[in-house]
Amino acid sequence: MSKNLIPRYIIIGIVLAWALVTLWPSVKYQQLSPEDIEDMREAGTLETLENKIIKLGLDLKGGIYIVLEVDLPTLVTTLAINKDAKFERTVNDVRNTLTENPQREFFTVFTEKISENGLRLPRYYDVDYGAKAEDILNSIQEQADDAINRVLEILQNRVDQFGVSEPTIQKQGNRRIIVELAGIQDSERARTLLQSTAQLEFFLVKSPEVTNDILSQIDKVVKGDEELEALAAAVDGEQGQTEDGELAVSNDQTISISELFGKDEVSSEDAESGDTAVVVDQNIFQERPFSAMLRALGNNIAVPEKNLYAIKKIINKPEVQDKLALGNGRFLFAPEAESFTTNSGLEEPLVYMYYLEHDADLTGGVIEEANATIGGQGTSAVGQPIVLLDMNSEGARTWSRITGANIGRRIAIVLDKKVHMAPSIRTKITDGGTMIEGFANMDEAKDIAIVLRAGALPAPVKIIEERIVGPSLGADSVKRGTYSVLLGLALILVFLLVYYKLSGVIADFALIWNILLVLAVLASLGATLTLPGIAALILTVGMSVDANVIIFERIREESRKGKTPRTAIDSGYARALTTIIDANVTTLVAALVLYQFGTGPIRGFATVLFWGIMISMFTAIFVTRTIFNSFAERRGLKKLSI
Repeated sequence: MSKNLIPRYIIIGIVLAWALVTLWPSVKYQQLSPEDIEDMREAGTLETLENKIIKLGLDLKGGIYIVLEVDLPTLVTTLAINKDAKFERTVNDVRNTLTENPQREFFTVFTEKISENGLRLPRYYDVDYGAKAEDILNSIQEQADDAINRVLEILQNRVDQFGVSEPTIQKQGNRRIIVELAGIQDSERARTLLQSTAQLEFFLVKSPEVTNDILSQIDKVVKGDEELEALAAAVDGEQGQTEDGELAVSNDQTISISELFGKDEVSSEDAESGDTAVVVDQNIFQERPFSAMLRALGNNIAVPEKNLYAIKKIINKPEVQDKLALGNGRFLFAPEAESFTTNSGLEEPLVYMYYLEHDADLTGGVIEEANATIGGQGTSAVGQPIVLLDMNSEGARTWSRITGANIGRRIAIVLDKKVHMAPSIRTKITDGGTMIEGFANMDEAKDIAIVLRAGALPAPVKIIEERIVGPSLGADSVKRGTYSVLLGLALILVFLLVYYKLSGVIADFALIWNILLVLAVLASLGATLTLPGIAALILTVGMSVDANVIIFERIREESRKGKTPRTAIDSGYARALTTIIDANVTTLVAALVLYQFGTGPIRGFATVLFWGIMISMFTAIFVTRTIFNSFAERRGLKKLSI
């Protein structure tokens, strides 16, 4: 071997060794059984190994693809300090327009509707946003952009803590976010984790006396409703009410929602769900129609699950909202129904309803740490999943003041407008610690802890598209993709051997090495391999062969002119070099453009294509040239096998 070739072979050896070392973790991971994976996870070594392997994308591994849309109309409403019917109508017009034409830009539509409805923005927004409509719109747009960026960051934090390896979370347009969770099959849990705004609030609960008073006021409002009065006259049975005004013992009768509100007011959603009837207490319905649809459980109020729609419908009536505003209160419900045994021995699902102060005394922005665990001895949730909260210094001071000033009162812990618990304050809490209970299982408690740690979303998000790729479909994609690569590679290897003889062996070696190096680069970069990536790998094989074919044909042409093997090789590579570089550079530019402006699978395709072209140039120009030069320096070589 010529001394001039030694440095070349050293470089080739180093690169080959690096490729094998880099690919070994991927080979090792593929050989692990599910039990081995679980053992490594418990030992804490699995994550280290997974960081070194070639990741499989959603289409190969299976998982969930979700497109989220940030609810900008709700954000705009939240930012306003004053709201009236005109403002609400404008926001609803914007929402309806975007529903009909989702491709339109939000602020373009918002500006149009402001002009159409003659809305004067300075009336609705704080002076900090500006004095002119244009300045206010610019400030709102800055807030919206910031909100979307914060949503991206918060979702990333939530998903990272959820334990998904290599999730894809990226912005699409000005209000949509694409989330790909490879390997996750529990779609409902993922949906809840992503959509939950995680708005934690603490409300003081109104006293039983005040609650009974507001119920009486609502009864009077509802009793004046003509539809309900007509219904009350049609209900048979004895009229009765306890002397102290408390809810009476139930004597239930089922009536339809269409009777209660009229057929036009029943939503299609409720009609489809089958919740088209309510259960009322005949004894008190004529005198207290609202209270008749409730149940008394000690100092608590509960709503039969079938009555929930009707109760919410009544609460949302403008007359009732006016009464609640005067009393500075609001009604909120528990997240789930619980089963209770009625006087007749039947099981009845009831949802707790709470009458709270209108404004929260404390919000979740002060939460510093949230951990899911099992309630221990001495707690009200022994053996049940709970979430322990720790607050920052500001929150601890506020919490200490609230608990110290309201000993004996109940305080509701509300997450996303649902009351998880409403314990009584027994003593002043000075350390900023508290506990949330009322979770269905440990997974729910863990997910709530995750979203509380990651922070609340600045604006609600809704799922507008969802696709689930099963693991069997993903495995089938891997299988078919592997077969396609191997079949294409085998056909090309045979063709090169038959057509170029011994030179074909050199080309085959370079081709196999080219694929190994591409996979090694993907593993070292932590890139994700997808179906489009496999397609790019097959294209790379073709591009690599193309470079070898150009070189070999040029060498053949030089050999036909009677040149020596060494001269033919030098001339062949010199003539082919310009053509190869021109062809590959144009492909590299295309790959860079795809990576820069593409999303998801397109970027995966571009990544594999870019590195595949770079490596094919290295193997075709550097590696095969080194091997050819070694053959050319052999004594007695009169003709190349090409």
